[in-house]
This record gives sequence, structure tokens and C-alpha cells, in this order.
Amino acid sequence: MESIEKAFKGVRRGAKILARSTFTATAAFPWSRRLLNAAYLRLNASQRASLHRAFAKTFRSSRIRGRDGSWKVVFGDRSVALPLHSGSFWLDWDNAVSIAGHDIEVKQTYEALLGLPSEKPELFVDIGANYGTHSLLFLVHGVQSLTFEPNRACHDYFRNACALNHVTPKLEPVALGEERGEVEFSYPERDTWLGSTKAEVIEKLRGAEKLINGSVEQKTLDDYFVEIESKRTLIKIDTEGNELSVLEGAKKTLKFARPRVIFECWDENEKSGILNLFTAQSYSIHALPWSPKRNPPPLDFRRFMTSVATNFIALPAEPTGLDAAPQSDE
Repeated sequence: MESIEKAFKGVRRGAKILARSTFTATAAFPWSRRLLNAAYLRLNASQRASLHRAFAKTFRSSRIRGRDGSWKVVFGDRSVALPLHSGSFWLDWDNAVSIAGHDIEVKQTYEALLGLPSEKPELFVDIGANYGTHSLLFLVHGVQSLTFEPNRACHDYFRNACALNHVTPKLEPVALGEERGEVEFSYPERDTWLGSTKAEVIEKLRGAEKLINGSVEQKTLDDYFVEIESKRTLIKIDTEGNELSVLEGAKKTLKFARPRVIFECWDENEKSGILNLFTAQSYSIHALPWSPKRNPPPLDFRRFMTSVATNFIALPAEPTGLDAAPQSDE
């Protein structure tokens, strides 16, 4: 019996290797990739997420070199094209299947808001944008975006993707935090999305992979208040453990502009601080995916603190504009 079980395991491993090799070869070449892309466009959100988990990293270890081209996704009622370059195919492919296949609960929330004219954001603020794929989704829907990414290694991809889709980005090459200044910024060489300015996170990254270190300018979100105050705004914060610091530097924006805020939180030590900050600003925290049509009750203290989710949305208790905006920073 034990030998039979080992044989079946070996068959399953072999089948997985064969499936991965077949998929990789199909995705690598333009003529076969077109067929694969056509099939991909028929997948639902759950299926896109499964494909992302299985094949997003496939070109990192493959000896097959992908050929130049593009990949198409449909988000809401708009088509989005993603560039594929042979010299960076491992990265471009990851981005191509991540834009609609990763953090599905966040993307479903975006679609819910973009699909309702009365709820559609007028401004999307992307904090910790990485390669800017979240910003790109809003730009192709005609939504102005303010994109913050301190890692200049990510900028060329974002600009190329915007050019391919005939949209114009506003890219701010700074970190956001609680106060202005120069801060240390580090990221793994091949995992730029793990970049952080938080000392504890940087320390955990050491030894896992070669780190690129440097210093970057840090500002606060409140420094951009005049660009946000009069617009229906959605903010996304994904800063690898530095979310609370970003929010501390955004208190005026939260108080007077009343944006909706999608944020990542996987650090249990920061959860109570984030909850307290939002509560003080008369915000409630909800699970994702979220839609204005459903609007389920908020998470109470226990449910938020014990949630295994990493992405949430904070909603203001009253509509934008109930508070009079300050006339100056004094």
C-alpha cells in the first residue's frame, strides 16, 4: 500500500511539472499566448486567482525565454494592456497575471465603486504603488490617480504600461509617513514589492535575499491635502507594515476630505493603533470585498483583531464635506 501511495504521489508531481512546462511554453510565444489570453479572458475572479497562484512566478526558474508582446485583461468595462519584454519577462508576466488575479477582494471592491457613477472615485491615491498596476486600473477608467512609490526601480514599468494604455500618470517618487525627512528604504532585489521604510520589517528581510538599500525623501499625505480635499477620493495603502505611520501623517486629510481608505494590515502589533486612529476620526472598518450596494455592518474590535484577512476598508461615518476645511496649516 505504501509503495502504491508513493507511486501516485510521483505521478501527481510529474503531472504538475508537465502542466507547468506546457503552460510556460504556451505563455512564452506570441502565437500561442494569444490563444491562452483568449481563454484567460473567460475566467472568473476565483479562476484568475488560482492561475495567479499557480503560474505567476513560473518564468523565474524557467529556462524558456519569453518573447516580446503584451497581455490583455478586462477590468470593469475597460481593456487593459500589460507590456511583456523578453529581457524582463519573469517580472512582466508576474505583473500581467497579478493585476486582475491578486488581492481579488481589493479588485472586486474597485469594480463595485467604478461601476456606480454616484460612487465612482474622482481621485485614486495609491500609496506604496510598486509597479503601479492599481493606479493603472483607475487611469483606464478615466479616474485621476496620485501614485506614490519611492522605489525608482519600479517607475519605468509603470510609465511604459501607462504609455501602452494611452493614459498619463502622476507619479510621486517619495515615501509617505508621519513626518517629513529622509528615511532608509530597503527592498529585496527581485521582490521589490516587499520594500519598506520600517526598521523592523527591513531587519526581517535581511538574509532572505540580497537587499538594495538607500535613502528616500519622505513626506506626509497631508502635504497633498489641496489636491485631495475637493474630490471624492479612494486611498489604497500597502506599505509593508508602515501603514500606521502613513495614517498618522494623514489626519487632516481624514478629518476634512473624508476619503475611503483601503489598507493592508498583517502586523498584529499595529492593528490596535490603526483601529484607534480610525475610530478617533469617526471611521468604521469593514471586511473586503465591499460594495455600496451591500454595505455590511462594520467589524467590531474583536472581529477586526482576530481577522485572518490582510486587507480592509475604512469608511467615514459622515459624507465628505460636513467639516469645514482649514484655511491654512496653522
